[in-house]
Amino acid sequence: MAHHDIQSALIIRSDVDMELDIKLRLASALGDIPDPYDMLFIGREYAEPTEPKVQEMMAFLRQTNGTSDPSAQMQRMWAKREFANRKTRVYRSSFPSGISAYAIGRQMARRLHYRLRPRMTVDKHDLDFILADVAMVGLSIAYSMSPSPVAAYKTSRGPDNQLLTHSALHLMSLRQDDPAMLSPYKDWTNTWT
Repeated sequence: MAHHDIQSALIIRSDVDMELDIKLRLASALGDIPDPYDMLFIGREYAEPTEPKVQEMMAFLRQTNGTSDPSAQMQRMWAKREFANRKTRVYRSSFPSGISAYAIGRQMARRLHYRLRPRMTVDKHDLDFILADVAMVGLSIAYSMSPSPVAAYKTSRGPDNQLLTHSALHLMSLRQDDPAMLSPYKDWTNTWT
């Protein structure tokens, strides 16, 4: 990509599941991104502090975690449902972590091409760390989608999988667990339940 006439690319890990309406979500997100931009993170496993509604939701979940009050339990259920089904938005990314899919522009691919090899071989950092670091220190104009329409998928159940409201793999019966019942981020697993 860095040496050819490819303007942008979508990079997706091989072990992912995605929302059925990913095409509509991507089109909506791309229409909301201000020009110019270098990267759009489409799938992340962890929440970001700059992500809209995340801080408020985490505070609410912590406050109501373990409650036996039926009214609070009902509020919690509806808040989780509303959070999971919120409209797709893009926001300026601060430190994306657990990246499973991203779109990248040609100029950023060129910049990364010259920085990747030394960072991966000498510093022993993986690509995920380098992309997050480049976004965090401001070497790129990076945005993230919220909620993430792509999620890493492991065949084992548990905290390694994350929420998708309409999973493509689940619809095709290629996935046994229902990802609509999971937490949206790995670091929310204990608080979400």
